[in-house]
Amino acid sequence: MNLKYILSSVCLLIIFATFAMLPMVVQAQLGTVTVAEIMEQRDTTTPDVKKPRYCSGGVFKPCVCAKDVTKRVLYRTSVRECGRKAAIILTGSYAQSFSVVLRDAENKDRVPFATTVNGCSFALAQSVSPPNRCSVFKAQKVIKLSDDRGPVRVHCMGASGGSAFGKRARRMTVKLADSPNDSNDPIARLCLNSPTKNLN
Repeated sequence: MNLKYILSSVCLLIIFATFAMLPMVVQAQLGTVTVAEIMEQRDTTTPDVKKPRYCSGGVFKPCVCAKDVTKRVLYRTSVRECGRKAAIILTGSYAQSFSVVLRDAENKDRVPFATTVNGCSFALAQSVSPPNRCSVFKAQKVIKLSDDRGPVRVHCMGASGGSAFGKRARRMTVKLADSPNDSNDPIARLCLNSPTKNLN
């Protein structure tokens, strides 16, 4: 076996090992947290900003600037109990909200659009009311918790904040209540400071 062959084999092994480690490196950079840590980290005392500033307006309705987002809503890029995927955590009065989703720069919550996930067919993903599993920006499951500081709902998304799809997130939309006969449901539009950074 010549030296050139050995060196080539070693290089291939290094490249393979590097790619194999990438997911773990990404998670390490994101800083995966646990539900127990979220319960401890949440702020239940800081009052909401009375006159919050709004950002990212223009074509779409603006969202509350990340620095002024209520402390009752948190975003984590990677949560262990969510399969190391991102999560939106609703606490206090927000815990009873009807739903919450992520949205991209075009205000879309159906991501990915041209491809499918979780065995969801393209036709189903583009239907009038596709199931949440068809979009990584919608909750795949909700973990319900409560303690002496109040209720907590951990909405697990379909991708981590550092993934190709997760990096497209720009804001959160919380539907505070659902009114079947009214198109003007109360909605809170909240900006993210970055899809790869925790909020609150």
